[in-house]
Order: sequence, then C-alpha cells, then structure tokens
Amino acid sequence: MKSTLSILSLVAMLWLATFDLCAQGPKGAELELASSVVEIGNIAQDGGKHIVRLVYSNTGDTPLVITEVRTSCACMSIDYERKKVMPNERGVMTITLDPTKAPKGQYIRVMQIFSTAKSGVKRVTIKGVIE
Repeated sequence: MKSTLSILSLVAMLWLATFDLCAQGPKGAELELASSVVEIGNIAQDGGKHIVRLVYSNTGDTPLVITEVRTSCACMSIDYERKKVMPNERGVMTITLDPTKAPKGQYIRVMQIFSTAKSGVKRVTIKGVIE
C-alpha cells in the first residue's frame, strides 16, 4: 500500500512539474542593442555621407521583427533587414547621415526602433559635431 502511494505521489509531482513548465510558455522576443548612444565624432558638412552600423540581437526566445524605424531628422536614413531575427541571432542597421542636410554645430538626433520585442520601443541617440 505504501509503495502504491509513493508511486502515485511521484507521478503527481512529475505531472505538476511538467504542467508548470508548459504553462510558462515563451517569454517573447527581446531587442538588445550594442549601444543606445552612437558617437559619430566630427564630420565635415561637405565631406559626403557618413555611414554607421548598429548591431542588435534578439535575446528573447521567440523571433524578433523590426517593424519600423523613425528618425528625428531628414538628414538621417536607416536601412535594416525586414526579416525575422531568431533567438540568439544578430542583425545590423545601417545609419546613413547626410551632413549637407544638417546644420553646423552640435549634432544630437534620436531614432526610435519599433519591433515585436516585449520591451517596446527602443531609442538610440546619435551624437557628433557637423563642421
């Protein structure tokens, strides 16, 4: 009788542990940036376009999709892959700055990254000086 109760107790504990693991489910995608501030240094206004690459990764457990990227200046454009970034994979955004469209002096602009990440919108600040 004791052995039957012990076996039933063990089966019940295993079933509850399995149910608990299944109930947790996936936690979602997570966008992690290499940096939230990108320093571009000093750039000549007539020196041509300046390109910076921003590496990001999906540290979550479901696929990540970048849905939109907005900038605070017409002098900056962003190119990114419109595909799923699987968990533990990386992606790259290419930021192109056209200094001829920016005023001289201190340059501080913000870009917003919209994605399927559970943490919501990420912001990246681009800083430098246009000479």
